[in-house]
Amino acid sequence: MRINMDIYAIVEATQELHFGNVKDLNVNRIELVTVPTLDGEIEKLYMSPTKVRGVARRALMWKLNDLGDEQIKSCGIPATCGKCDLCKLFGGLMTTSGADEGSIASRVFQAGGVAIQEISPDIKQRLCSPSYILEGQIGQYDKEKIKNLLKNKGINEKDLERLSTPMPYEKEYVEASALFPIYWHSLLLETEKGDRKLSEPQMVAYSFLESLKRIGAGHPKGADIFHYSWDGKGRDEPLLVVDIYTEPLGKRPIISPMITDAKKAINEFIEKANLTQTKDGKFERYKGDNAESLLRCLASGEPTSSILLKSSETSASTINNKK
Repeated sequence: MRINMDIYAIVEATQELHFGNVKDLNVNRIELVTVPTLDGEIEKLYMSPTKVRGVARRALMWKLNDLGDEQIKSCGIPATCGKCDLCKLFGGLMTTSGADEGSIASRVFQAGGVAIQEISPDIKQRLCSPSYILEGQIGQYDKEKIKNLLKNKGINEKDLERLSTPMPYEKEYVEASALFPIYWHSLLLETEKGDRKLSEPQMVAYSFLESLKRIGAGHPKGADIFHYSWDGKGRDEPLLVVDIYTEPLGKRPIISPMITDAKKAINEFIEKANLTQTKDGKFERYKGDNAESLLRCLASGEPTSSILLKSSETSASTINNKK
């Protein structure tokens, strides 16, 4: 039985972040998106779903490798193999000479990423300082000694000056506390683990959670799910929704990119999430702590409270037994 699993979240930059775009006159620019509004246009910071996808895929590659998956060792980016469990779920494009050419459509999609607040990038001055071990000590500014060290290592003469001189540069950053709505959709063909290292729901949940701490180009990295009181009275819980369904009966908690007020956006997210409740056998919605608990259980391979996932596993087991 085919199962859909959607993840909706509002994540927060917990420190400065850089999402690389282009380099312009020694300034590392950040990616922005132009948003047409009812009153004109505004520019917003952008956590590109394409880059989030790359982070998620690499996280799964390392996990499968750690679990002893031999097939994953012949896969990579951009030379995907088209045969491993990662390619079967996230898709692949096989163009390597001598291999079977073709493509596999992805069944995991990332969307969103347009910041809520209208915040301009913050430009910071940075300095890349040479640092080498010289005479048993860390040497940073003894330029001639550094040059001699590099020369003895076989570095070309033309590169000695560049590699021994502190290089100033500027870098644009996302300011800490910027909020980004992100959305994932996945179509699961098999929910049980079988003879694979990870089940498909486990792969989706693990890659979503693991990608959060790796988001960003360079350093620092990492974002986290923003916490807020869902009813305005109780304790704060993650602004996170997970839908598991066979029929799309839920109101999707998606925020318009035209909204620039954080409270308004959060309230809209909560209001839409609360419009739909679980419908037995067709649609399950998990919110806040329950949603996070579900993802963590799935990511670790532990049993969950999802009836749809259990029924799908039971159906698959029945079919396999008949075979």
